Amino acid sequence: MEPAKLRQQILSSNKTANEKAEDLLLEKEVNEMSKDEWRELIAGIPEDVKREIGRLKSAGTSDEVLLALVEIKSLLQVHSVLQLDRFMYTEGKVTRKTDPGAQLFSRSIKAQYGALQGSKCWCLLTNAILPSSTVIGSHLFKWEWSEYVHLLGFENINDAKNGLPLWKPLEWAFDTSRLCFTFDKNSERFIAKIMDPSILTKKLVDIGQEKMGSDWKSPPYPLRKLTFQDIDNRPLEFDPGRPLRPYKRVLNFQARQARTYAIRRGWQPASWDFEDYLTEGMDLSEKLKIWYNSMH
Repeated sequence: MEPAKLRQQILSSNKTANEKAEDLLLEKEVNEMSKDEWRELIAGIPEDVKREIGRLKSAGTSDEVLLALVEIKSLLQVHSVLQLDRFMYTEGKVTRKTDPGAQLFSRSIKAQYGALQGSKCWCLLTNAILPSSTVIGSHLFKWEWSEYVHLLGFENINDAKNGLPLWKPLEWAFDTSRLCFTFDKNSERFIAKIMDPSILTKKLVDIGQEKMGSDWKSPPYPLRKLTFQDIDNRPLEFDPGRPLRPYKRVLNFQARQARTYAIRRGWQPASWDFEDYLTEGMDLSEKLKIWYNSMH
């Protein structure tokens, strides 16, 4: 929705000034805005709504606390309804060709990320061109949990932002909590983290052959030596000409689940943690900085 129309929709509601101020900071479509769209949205905001945002700030509430409140407001329902232990990424959650619509979704994901290259396909984590049948476009938030997608802020389990084209060994690692992604704010890149140290020295081709059997096709020679250690701390690569990116909040959800599972299995110490990256566009501190600059 265009910023001007969204602003009109929020401000024309019967909500209080406080509630309108919250919506301007927290509403899903607002969270995904660029800086220019945010500036356009806040242009011409009534004084009573401005005061509510100013009141939150002057009350001594830090940006970090405000951001926490944003996420608590949006995620409390998720955590209470999902009952997180039921939604672990484990061996039984690996995408299978028999899953309804799995092959169709996989082809769609590979096409929308610009990964298809004839009979070959680009894996966004190895940044390599591989036999297309060994690159899987699978659901990040799993297909079997489709009735809960609205709690993570989207409506269709087959949303392209709920998928990634990954080489089969990496897709298996992601689906079993052995691989997750953190987010580096400085470079604005998703960074791979191998959670299970026992697989670090394993070659990806060995896992691929084990999981795909006779369907496995060998990659170009240099990739036959690639281990999971080589994947650790590697960033996801994207086509710079395409704006499509996976939902941060979904990758963050999987990473939180992977951390819990890894600690229980003894893969990682309880001290290992990462900074949450739940906001799709600007974080709250950026929004507030632009807001205050616009008032001077």
